[in-house]
Amino acid sequence: MNYIKSLHIEGFKKYTSFDVEFNEHMNILVGENEAGKSTILDAIKIVLNQQYRNSDKSVLRDLFNTQIVSAFQAVPSIKTLPKIVIEIELVLDPQHKNAEYFYGEVYGQRKQQTEKFGIRFECKYDEELGAGIEQSILEGKIPYEYYSLNWQTFANRPYQMIKRPLNFLPIDTTNSATAPSFNYYNRSLFVNRYDEQTRAKAKNVFRDKLIAAFDDIGLPAIGDNQKFGVDSKKVVLETILSIYENSIALENRGSGMESLIKTQIALDKANGIDVILMEEPENHLSFTTLKMMLQKISDQQSNSQIIVATHNNMIASRLNLNNVLWITEDGVKTLANVDRSVADFFVRADDNAFLQLLLSKKIFLVEGATEYLLLPKFYEQITGHTIEDDGISVISCNGISYKNYLEIAKVTDKRIAVITDNDGKTDRITDAKTFNQANPLQHIFMGATTDEWTWEVCIYTLNKTKLDKMIDIQIGAEYKFNEKDYGAVLGKMLNNKVTIAYQMLTSDEVFDVPQYIKDAIKWLNE
Repeated sequence: MNYIKSLHIEGFKKYTSFDVEFNEHMNILVGENEAGKSTILDAIKIVLNQQYRNSDKSVLRDLFNTQIVSAFQAVPSIKTLPKIVIEIELVLDPQHKNAEYFYGEVYGQRKQQTEKFGIRFECKYDEELGAGIEQSILEGKIPYEYYSLNWQTFANRPYQMIKRPLNFLPIDTTNSATAPSFNYYNRSLFVNRYDEQTRAKAKNVFRDKLIAAFDDIGLPAIGDNQKFGVDSKKVVLETILSIYENSIALENRGSGMESLIKTQIALDKANGIDVILMEEPENHLSFTTLKMMLQKISDQQSNSQIIVATHNNMIASRLNLNNVLWITEDGVKTLANVDRSVADFFVRADDNAFLQLLLSKKIFLVEGATEYLLLPKFYEQITGHTIEDDGISVISCNGISYKNYLEIAKVTDKRIAVITDNDGKTDRITDAKTFNQANPLQHIFMGATTDEWTWEVCIYTLNKTKLDKMIDIQIGAEYKFNEKDYGAVLGKMLNNKVTIAYQMLTSDEVFDVPQYIKDAIKWLNE
């Protein structure tokens, strides 16, 4: 199949210099807001669709990298003027009729000996065109009107979209449905779905029948040798196309169904789309509709290369975290090396916090809601500031094995403190110590002895007087836990963990914090 192998960016929007290698089929771009996910998609569209080709040059103000602009203004000269370079390396079927047009050793300024398929876009100051304005440049002014935008194939030939190397379709649901967005999608699908001969025939037949249909109306002449007619240049087939499903136009289906139907159409095997870009497909979708979309993508992803930019945890995990490309300040990190069994686990586990872990700098991993509620209170009590102030996340595994999260943490260099119970087992205490010695960035914290076997026991032991007064006990009621009698108050705590934790959280009491929790807080802040 034909697909995008890699992308190189210089001087475009967020990136001074950036490289990313894509997977052949599924690519899930994740990252913080402003990490550059949309910039990657925009760069691909600029190269393949020749976006901005006919735009006013003032648009360059928003495209140049601000750091490079600042560097030019600090030392203004022709050599330091900002420019943009975007290169896409492609994998094409050599038998494709236009493949040779894109194949060569020319690889921009990063020329390599190995021949490749690809396209290079360059936006730079045209010195010949700008002759005579050098003084203005030395004063720190960027001469936008004297910039040229050029698209060249790696064979050093001009790139024309009529010879596009692959069928490419972007789907953007970040904005609510508008006529321009639908027209763009419809035109793109029309161009990619049908070959040039089929499109030309449809346009010619449409034009002829349009003129004939108007003539059939039989409007009387408006004067000698004068009558109304149709100016076919004003009615171009691509501009009035719409997609209908069951006699209802796609733009009338609502934003959520718009996203779903666009995705279904793009992924249809018969459409033969090589590359599909999807920006935040979760927009406007209910949980159920999103699951339907993800199922459709999962079933059909082997037929196309799909590049998805998302903030949605379900998308990132359901489409397999081995396909995740994590966009960071330092570049791109792939999760392809995460153990397949761990990736499969997160595909099945709907209620997971994979993306939160990936996007957090420091993390407390806790077992359940009790720890999730009280840990921020204990943290602020000990440090004097909040978890939010320190940029730390608390993730509850909700009964899910924290070991799966730690496997991801190992590949991402995250600093993670796991707070868990030893369940009265000495081997768990020993295993935690062994793990901590081998993993400097991830540590496991639990009670130091088997008597400190769970969170509630540790807290009750240190705060017995306060908790005995706070927690109401019904006379004659038994509060056994796992058929053992730990005393009425502790028994009630063990059987009503979340209720008691919330009561503690909303009280004005200051509680003593177990040592292993103090150790976890101190370690995470080192």
